[in-house]
Amino acid sequence: MSTLVTQVKNVKKRKIDCTYPSALLNLAVEETIARNFSTGSQTQPTVRLWVNPKSVILGRFQSVRSEVDLVQCHLNDVQIARRFTGGGAVFHDEGTLNFTITSARPESSLLEFQEANLRLVLDALGNLGVRCSASPPNSILVEGRKICGAACAVGIDFGIWHCSVLVDTDVQLLESALAPSRSMAKSRFVRSKWQPVTTLSNALRRRVGVGEVARTLESTIEARFGHKLEASRLSTEEEECLQVLYTQKYSLDEWNMEGERGFVYGKEKGRANHTTIAV
Repeated sequence: MSTLVTQVKNVKKRKIDCTYPSALLNLAVEETIARNFSTGSQTQPTVRLWVNPKSVILGRFQSVRSEVDLVQCHLNDVQIARRFTGGGAVFHDEGTLNFTITSARPESSLLEFQEANLRLVLDALGNLGVRCSASPPNSILVEGRKICGAACAVGIDFGIWHCSVLVDTDVQLLESALAPSRSMAKSRFVRSKWQPVTTLSNALRRRVGVGEVARTLESTIEARFGHKLEASRLSTEEEECLQVLYTQKYSLDEWNMEGERGFVYGKEKGRANHTTIAV
């Protein structure tokens, strides 16, 4: 982990305040930022704290019908979306804080890359008074219950790590929307690994908001790296990339429901140029 910390210690980081009322657009932003590291138009490590509406977020290589209760999602207006990184299905709502850090390809190992970022969240939760522990490679537990899960992707020129913290998430709706994935029948698709969950509000026995957690995480990041995050917006190049990714990929049922390949930015076809790390 020290290798990664040394690598980015003195590098200024930008903070993107960019949250849309659509899980599809929010996930398009994630890939947009990563792709702009690949093109060389972005070189500054980027931190993003964001919130999705009620939604089930599938990993890149998952089957909707194996992971999602479609009836419950329809009845409760839960959007179904697919991210470009691997791993298992997660539930988001306005009580879930998402944290993303994107940088040039890390010089450290993948394990160090994941551990360094997970440690930031562990420290922030500790600063809030939560007694929690890491469950490698990318989960945080409170008394044996999952409160945070993450996914990672590393390409030729970029590394992205993002996680979801259950702050005041509707756990009952989470369990209802993701109920089918408890069946672990053999499949060629990546299956979610199920375990009991909890929230920060439950752990602290008080109502906790995502704003409080976001501020604590931001101050923890700044303390770790020794400088303030630079508030910024998506660049013109990123805005253009976002619109293309949204219209040609993330807004389409072929991608969200089937994971259909070929809907990628520019002329690239087939599997995107990155390695996904399933969690």
